[in-house]
Amino acid sequence: MQKLSPSIADTIYRPFFLAGIATVLTLGCVWGAINLFTIGVKENFSAVAYSWVLAHGHAMVFGFVGFFIMGFAYQAVPTFKHTALWRPRLAFSSLPLMIAGIVLQTVAHLLSPPSLSLEVIASTIQLTAVIIFCGVMVQTIRQSGKREIYDRFLYAALAWFLIAAIANPIIFKLFELAGSREQLLFNLATFNIPYRDVQLLGFAVVMILGISLRLLPHAYGLREPSRRWASFLFWGVNGSILGGVIFFIAGMTSGNHWLLMLQWLASIVLLVVAIVTPFQYRLFREVAANENDRGLKFIRAAHVWFILATAMLVFTPIYNFGIYMPITGSHVPFSHAFFGAYRHALTVGFIMMMIVGVSSKVVPTLSGVDVRRANSLWPTFVLLNLAT
Repeated sequence: MQKLSPSIADTIYRPFFLAGIATVLTLGCVWGAINLFTIGVKENFSAVAYSWVLAHGHAMVFGFVGFFIMGFAYQAVPTFKHTALWRPRLAFSSLPLMIAGIVLQTVAHLLSPPSLSLEVIASTIQLTAVIIFCGVMVQTIRQSGKREIYDRFLYAALAWFLIAAIANPIIFKLFELAGSREQLLFNLATFNIPYRDVQLLGFAVVMILGISLRLLPHAYGLREPSRRWASFLFWGVNGSILGGVIFFIAGMTSGNHWLLMLQWLASIVLLVVAIVTPFQYRLFREVAANENDRGLKFIRAAHVWFILATAMLVFTPIYNFGIYMPITGSHVPFSHAFFGAYRHALTVGFIMMMIVGVSSKVVPTLSGVDVRRANSLWPTFVLLNLAT
């Protein structure tokens, strides 16, 4: 009997995961580590060109995080929905488009001066990839005819991803071609935090929280969160992100700092979500021996980092006014160091840890390997936590 070769839809996650690994080992963590090493050796945050920081951050979000989420979604959502992936070849085309867009945007950042024309080309290619991803996902969900509680999380995450892709060239112009240092500082202070919130909280965190509702109870025998909590999770997180973005931009552009207080109140919702969510799953209770595998420790650690990251976010104004300004004598109540630490607690501690945990379970399972007999990944776990 002739053995059937797997279709594109059967293994579509593999090239996306490989692209994510390649990104993290080049423009992602490796480049970020070089930047941090340079800053540390020279003891100066300005030792690294800001264009390098922007290129690194973009590659991590659209590349590493984007590739893994896209690959996992293409593979897992049809399985969850008991349906086929809609137009697999079209779905696969989003991979080379995204790769080309990220590479071209990196070059656009590194040129002197940065190239807006090349950025427009790069961002258009990436937007096309995102539109394809969103379209395939929406059609796949719809054709299943099966409505589930996590669907709206997927739709919301797709919408945030699309917003981030549309805003990408605007952010490039604001940050790379501001004209004067004063205008650059205003642009960064006003738009950097909202844009990163759309990318990281809107796309990545909302997608992770939604997929977790379906994955964690089935993969590890954990308790399913209540429908009331799932509803609060959806409206609370998305409302907090949307409110935070609107209030922050309005407060910075109008000079009404009371609006920034509303943005801070919105961040408290994220802390509540981070604290309560693992207890909804009973995540830290002992699981059955046949359910325990190498990925669970990453997922548990990720939720600890999520709590720490959101606690740092809530603590930010207290730190800025109560610690940073008195110690440094600064007249500007904002510590780039502290906020950068929060960002890395969120991106590496929560998002990357969840990606490593879920992929370390999914890849062996899809490849026909008993995950309980696979490498335990303890060195990776220890190093990733220590590094974060």
